[in-house]
Amino acid sequence: MFNVNVLNSLKTVGSFILYQNTFVFMIGPDKSGEKLGIVRLGGHIKENENYIQALKREIEEEASVKVKLINSPYSFYKRNWDDKCYYEITDNMPLEIKPLIITGDEARSTAVFLAYTEELPKPSSEAYGIILLKGNDIKDICSKKTCLKDFLKNGGTLIQQKEFDYDMEIYAGVHLIFLNKLMENGNDLVHRYISGSL
Repeated sequence: MFNVNVLNSLKTVGSFILYQNTFVFMIGPDKSGEKLGIVRLGGHIKENENYIQALKREIEEEASVKVKLINSPYSFYKRNWDDKCYYEITDNMPLEIKPLIITGDEARSTAVFLAYTEELPKPSSEAYGIILLKGNDIKDICSKKTCLKDFLKNGGTLIQQKEFDYDMEIYAGVHLIFLNKLMENGNDLVHRYISGSL
């Protein structure tokens, strides 16, 4: 179960970001070079930063946007991303801005937050691209084989910085899978988040 000391070992931070009712994710080739992975924005906390400063810096570096971070009304914990179960830890969350989910242990942990932006994201020079996902896109990508050209043919939005092979399969990273699980489980948080009522 969750130990509050996990918060003292935060090494990385990330965020689900909403732009005009779509979720902002990065997309790029995986290590094999054969598929395109979808991952959340975020990265490592530098020595002179707190988690909020690190998160805002990473998002600005990766997507050229400023964000408004919001308190998640629920916070959850998984020891690692492969765990099937997650536990609500809302009452044990002392952070100034509460994350949606924490993973890890007392040696190393990560937190994923919720945020909004009013600016159109633009991928950094290091990023291949940014993909904007609606709820149905997330469900499809998490439940069936989808290639990039089909996603675009069905009205999906890709903001690319580097060239893509549109025939490549796109797949959900661990963060997108968790977001989809929340939606499948009927948690009202995602609906409230998308509607701007958080």
